[in-house]
Amino acid sequence: MSTTSYSLKENSIPKLLLTYAGPAVLGLLINALYNIVDRIFVGQFVGAEGIAAVTLTFPISLFQFGFILLFGSGTGVLISKFLGESRPKKAEKALGTMMAGLLITIVLFTSAGLLFYKPLLHAFGAQGELLELSGEYLQIIIFGFPFAFFIALEFTCRAEGNPRLPAILILISSLINVSLDLVFMKYFQMGIRGAALATVIAQSSNAIFLLRYYLSGKSLIKIKWKNIRIQKNMILPIFSLGLAPFVMDVASSIQNIIANNSLLQSGGTFAVAAMGIIFSVNVIFLMIALGTGDGMQPIVSFNFGAKRPDRSRKTLLYAMILVSLTGFLGLIVLELFPNSIIGIFIDRNENVINIARIGLRIFALSIPFYMVQIVATRYFQALHEKRIATFFAFLRPVMLFVPIIYGLNYMWGLNGIWVSFVVSDGLSALISLVLIRKYSTKKIKTKPLWTASP
Repeated sequence: MSTTSYSLKENSIPKLLLTYAGPAVLGLLINALYNIVDRIFVGQFVGAEGIAAVTLTFPISLFQFGFILLFGSGTGVLISKFLGESRPKKAEKALGTMMAGLLITIVLFTSAGLLFYKPLLHAFGAQGELLELSGEYLQIIIFGFPFAFFIALEFTCRAEGNPRLPAILILISSLINVSLDLVFMKYFQMGIRGAALATVIAQSSNAIFLLRYYLSGKSLIKIKWKNIRIQKNMILPIFSLGLAPFVMDVASSIQNIIANNSLLQSGGTFAVAAMGIIFSVNVIFLMIALGTGDGMQPIVSFNFGAKRPDRSRKTLLYAMILVSLTGFLGLIVLELFPNSIIGIFIDRNENVINIARIGLRIFALSIPFYMVQIVATRYFQALHEKRIATFFAFLRPVMLFVPIIYGLNYMWGLNGIWVSFVVSDGLSALISLVLIRKYSTKKIKTKPLWTASP
């Protein structure tokens, strides 16, 4: 038994969760930081219109990241399971299939993006100056897709027992991005194009280092040229296991499109800019939830494969406690200091500031709810309960949010849009907890999850 296998099967759950989720959360937070810094530079050097333009392109970035999750997360769960079952050759075949799938997706996605990005932005509600600014930004981002997709290797890296490398690489790429933001936007005065170019260069450097790690032979699971092909017995499980986070990301993209259109109708460019600020703050807590879920998955999947369901349950319990406490802490901070937070992004536009202040305080109430729901989705994905995980992924951003936002926007206008996030997230968290308890009691013939000893 390898050292990694022993630790996943025998070490204490809190220690394992800290070891795996800690670097994942740190890496994603650093990644979130440079996205936040992007918005700060855009807000300071381009203005409210620049923040609104970047916000309108966000659904396309989410859709693209959905494919990274489809391949990366699905392959990562499969690799963890194969390692738990002591089948490393199967894990290498899964990695090779992922690489083949990424290459095909890069060609299709980049070509489609360059051909249709303007009609898409117009469909999202961009017009006039907003359409021009968002088009300038998105076109450069699309040119970076061929490298950006290989960020999926972060998931396989964590799955093979190396959670530190992705965190280190994200730190490096973040420093590159922030430095280039300063150079391109302040000194070269490239405007919104400078922000996009800095992001592309930073993402590309991250992907190149990940590829170098695997191609240099230092990784536990090797990339073998003979395995780089679409293998039916691998691609179908990868898609099946990666479907839940993919659906969650695509559904979030749909949620963003609908929210942006509603904001444009109810509050115009200033409201979309305010949403961009709120999302920039929110991304911190989103990354904590995603990082905790991603770090939790190898532990849950390995012990699932090793016939230790009790350890899978305990991992979920600790992960839930962690994100709940973080969410409530974030809620308190955002309620107490909204003006200081908003002022970091923009300080000369009272219209945006006033809308963002109200929106941030209302939106903050949703944070603990969606953090719990994200972890629940990742848990069922790790257990290979694909239908439940996919249902959770679609539940919050589409099944609940879409009818709620239309109803509350009609009743309360702009404030109804902010409230719709709270209501849909609260309901989805409640449904998630009910299904987790039911599943734990029914499927595992031991104590329910909430009474499991630590």
